[in-house]
Amino acid sequence: MIQFRIQPDSEIPASTQLFNQIRFAIASRQYPPAYKLPSTRALAMQTGLHRNTISKVYRQLEEDGFVESMAGSGIYVRAQGHEGGSRLQSPILKQNPDAYQVVQKALDDLLTQGCSLNQARELFLAEIDWRLRCSARVLVAVPSYDMGAGELMVYELERSLKIPVQLVAMEELTAVLDKTTSATVVTSRYFISNVEAIAAPKAARVIPLDIYDYSKELSLLKTLPKENCVGIVSLSSGIARAAEVILHITDKIPT
Repeated sequence: MIQFRIQPDSEIPASTQLFNQIRFAIASRQYPPAYKLPSTRALAMQTGLHRNTISKVYRQLEEDGFVESMAGSGIYVRAQGHEGGSRLQSPILKQNPDAYQVVQKALDDLLTQGCSLNQARELFLAEIDWRLRCSARVLVAVPSYDMGAGELMVYELERSLKIPVQLVAMEELTAVLDKTTSATVVTSRYFISNVEAIAAPKAARVIPLDIYDYSKELSLLKTLPKENCVGIVSLSSGIARAAEVILHITDKIPT
């Protein structure tokens, strides 16, 4: 049985302490639907509270829709979908029948870790808001002298994401971000510090890429005789990884 602890020196009334603890036990599924609550006698022995106080708490839980009393049997946690009325039957649930279970598990995990329902709501909304803002537009930013590398990034990202990707000279990034409310900026790790300094005040997400430096190979090519021919085929794994990250952000988010 869950151990409820009442702090007698607290400013919060003992009945309210017990009510909140039982309600949390129900919300976190420590007391799952159809679970029989402890008898008032057992709970009185555990908490030191009078049985009348516990009965009052149980009545309040029943009035609020958390539990239901069954004559001659006891008090039970109400089945899912009955607390506070029926859940809204959203069309999204019909399109994604497993979606509710995913959300429910995430919420249960947060509650188990000690978050309140209001805190969990704030966390969900903050993450959703962040992803909506960051997924609206994808930019590739590189210095104007390295636009060739930027073009390679754009090519690979567009092929992976199947959405338009805009190439922007780093010197013009501030002006571009001033004209958009949300963006995800992709750049090489060589320029990440400069790009983050520009993007951070604009609340834009920055994803760095590992682009291979071909300076050694280019130096070697310059030493080869003119009649030599060299073919190079290159695909940056870093670009592919960035595409995966952006796809994860934008997956199933309405535009």
